Amino acid sequence: MDLVLWRHAEAEDGFPDESRKLTDKGLKQAQKMAQWLKSRIPENTRIIVSPTKRTQQTAAALTTRFETLPQIGPGATPESILTAVNWPYESDTTLVIGHQPTLGQIASLLYIGNDAGFSIRKGSIWWFNYKERNGRGNAILRAVMTPDIA
Repeated sequence: MDLVLWRHAEAEDGFPDESRKLTDKGLKQAQKMAQWLKSRIPENTRIIVSPTKRTQQTAAALTTRFETLPQIGPGATPESILTAVNWPYESDTTLVIGHQPTLGQIASLLYIGNDAGFSIRKGSIWWFNYKERNGRGNAILRAVMTPDIA
């Protein structure tokens, strides 16, 4: 299984949190990352998105074909997201568009084995692959990409 974690791009400050939109810079970040992803993710990638406005706009830069799941919204736990994507048991690629600190906690959990958390920059992706060898599973970090270098 491949799991791509994509943090939403830069959003406006404000309230209510769920309604915050991407800034002009955020729209550009989302478009840059979408272009980078389009040539790399498989056509049948499952795309799961938080219900907030900013994550929906980030996803829309890539495609209109995505699922919205409340259990990956703000305040989600790493476990709830990993359960929602069926990590590591799916055979295909799954792309999750969500929020800090949860995505950073997932990255930390997969990469070093605890959910202390990494800082994932706005608009950035962390791409993991799960491989089994000799009956043992390992999460492998395949790529980290930020919008400013995409």
